[in-house]
Amino acid sequence: MKKIGILLFAMCLFVSCEDFLTPDVLTTKTADNYPATEKEAEEMLTGVYSQMLFQDPEVSSQFYIAQLAGDECLGGNTIGSNNCATNFLMYTNLNLHIGYNEGENWVPGMWNRDYKLIYRANVALQAFENFKGWSSETKKNTYLGEVYFLRAYAYNELAQTFGGVPVRLGTDMENLPRASVDAVYEQIASDLKNAIELLPNNAYLGDDPMAGHATKYAAEAMMARVFLFYTGRYAKTGLPGGINKQQVITWIDDCVNNSGHDLISDQRNLWAYSNNATNDNTAGYRYQYAVNNGLHWDGLNSAETVFANKHKLKGNSWTYTWYSNTVAQFFSPPNTDGAETPKNSYPFGQGWGAGPVSPAFVDEWKAWSAQTPKTAGVTEDPRLSGSIWSYDALDPNNAGSKLLIDRKLNADEPNYTVNKIYVEQTGYSQKKYININSYYNGQFTAFGLQLYPNDPPGVISQSLNNIADLVLIRFADVLLMQSELKEDAIGLNRVRARSHLAPVAYSLDAVKNERRYELAFEAIRWFDLLRWSGPSLEEAGNALNRQNGFTVINQASVVPMIQYDYKARLKATQGYWPVPLSEIDLSNGVLEQNPGWGAEAFFTSWNNVH
Repeated sequence: MKKIGILLFAMCLFVSCEDFLTPDVLTTKTADNYPATEKEAEEMLTGVYSQMLFQDPEVSSQFYIAQLAGDECLGGNTIGSNNCATNFLMYTNLNLHIGYNEGENWVPGMWNRDYKLIYRANVALQAFENFKGWSSETKKNTYLGEVYFLRAYAYNELAQTFGGVPVRLGTDMENLPRASVDAVYEQIASDLKNAIELLPNNAYLGDDPMAGHATKYAAEAMMARVFLFYTGRYAKTGLPGGINKQQVITWIDDCVNNSGHDLISDQRNLWAYSNNATNDNTAGYRYQYAVNNGLHWDGLNSAETVFANKHKLKGNSWTYTWYSNTVAQFFSPPNTDGAETPKNSYPFGQGWGAGPVSPAFVDEWKAWSAQTPKTAGVTEDPRLSGSIWSYDALDPNNAGSKLLIDRKLNADEPNYTVNKIYVEQTGYSQKKYININSYYNGQFTAFGLQLYPNDPPGVISQSLNNIADLVLIRFADVLLMQSELKEDAIGLNRVRARSHLAPVAYSLDAVKNERRYELAFEAIRWFDLLRWSGPSLEEAGNALNRQNGFTVINQASVVPMIQYDYKARLKATQGYWPVPLSEIDLSNGVLEQNPGWGAEAFFTSWNNVH
C-alpha cells in the first residue's frame, strides 16, 4: 500500500492550503482510499497543477532558458552570472544539480519539477479511474483531461529542452534510460489527444472561478504548437503515432471558431503596466506612456489568455514565493543604491536584472516597422514601444546626472540609473513581465496591493506581490499558428489589424516576422528559431550571431558587446541543454549527457568568453 502524502504536499491554486495540507491528508491517505470524495479529487488535481509554478526561474523554468537563449535578450545580472552563461549557451554550477536548498526550502530544477508533475499526474490518472464517487461522467472526464494536458505540457518542456528523456507512465520509480525523441513526442501527442477528447467545450473567461484550469481549447492550441515544433525541428510531416496536419488544422480551427477566445482591442492592455492603480494617486505619480496612449489593463484572465500560470497576493511568503509571478521579479532591472529608483523609474520596480533587451533586436524591429504597411495614420508598430521600456541610462557614480547611453524610443518613458555591478545593461528592458508599482498609502509598492486591498498578502514585498498572469498560450499565437498550418493570411492579418498594420499576402516570412514582434519576450522565439532552422540549425545560428556591433554598460562603463560565435555553440549542443549531472549520477550512468556540455562549456566570467 503506497503512501501518497508526497503527492499532495503542494501549494494550492484552487483550494485552501489550510484545508489541503492537513495531517489527515498528508499521513493517512493511501492509494486504496484516496480520493474518497470529489473534494479530495480536486485536492489531488491541485497537487498536479502546483508543479506548473516555480520559485526560482533561473533553475526551475523553461521560460528563463528560452528568453535568454534567443536573440531578443542578453543575459544580464553580474559578470559571472548564470544569466550570462545561458545567453552564451553555457553553464554554471547551478546547472549541475536537480535543485538546491535555500534555508529549509528545497528549490527544484526544471527536470525535477517536471518529473514531479509527471509522477503526480500518473498517480492521479490511476486514482481517478478507480474512484467510484464521481457526480457525473463529465466531471470525471474533465479531471482526467486536465491531467493528461498537464502531463503533456511537462513532457513537452522536457523534450524541447533536453531532447529524448525517460518516459514514465506509472508510479514505480524505475531507473529508465532516455527514450527517443520520437517516443517522447508520441506520448505528448497521445496525452493531448486524450485531453481534447475528454475535456468539455468550455473556456473559463473573465472572472470564472475555473480560470487557470486547462481546457479543450488549450489542448488544441498546444497540439498545434507541438506539431509545428516537432515537424520543423526534426524535418517530419506528422507526429509519431499517426496524428497528421489535417487533424491539427481541424483542432486549431475549433479553437479559433468556437472557444470564445479573442484578441483584445489593444495588445498593450494585456500587460500590467497599463493597470489603473499605477496612475491613481494624489502625489502626481503617473506612467505617462499609459496615460498618453489611453491604456487600460484588461485585467487577469483576459479573453486572449488561452492558458496561464495564475498568481495571487494571499498566502505569499518567503516559503511560498511561487504564488507570485517570479518571472517578472527575475526580469526586472536591479535597484541602484542612492538613485531613488522606485521614484525616478516609476512605475517600474526592481528585480534581479535578467534579460536586458538586445539593441540588435530593437534595430531590426525598427527597420521592419518602418517598411511594413500600416493603416489609420500609424507611423510605427505600436508594439515596439508597447513591449520595451527604453530609457536614458544614467551613471550611478555621478548621482544619476551623467548620461551613459541614450536609447529612449519614447519621451514618455522614465529614465533609469544603472547598477554599479551589473553587466549588459543596454538602455532597453522588456516590459511585458516586469515588476510594476503604484504609489499607495504613502509608499511605492506592488500595484496589486492597491488594486486588491481586501486580499492582503502574507508578506508585503515587491519580490512576492506580483499578481500578473504568466500567459503560456495566447490567442494571438493561436491565430498565427492557424495561418502557418493552413498557409493562409486570415489569422495573420487579424493579428496585424489589431496593431493598425495593413493586410499582407501569406508567406512564411510574413508569419515569421509577425510572430517575432507580436510574441516578443514571451519565451517563444527560441523555439521558433529551432523549428524553422530544422536539423541544420543554420537559421537560428545566423540570427543569434547578429547579437553584436553595439555597446552595453558593464559595471557603469560603456563597452563593446563581445564578438561571440553563438552559432558554433548552438551546433555543438544541437540546441539541447545539459541533463543535470546529479540526475546522471543518481542513474548510475543509465542517463547520458547531451553533446557539447563538457568542461569547455563551463562559464566563469563575461570577460573570459571568446
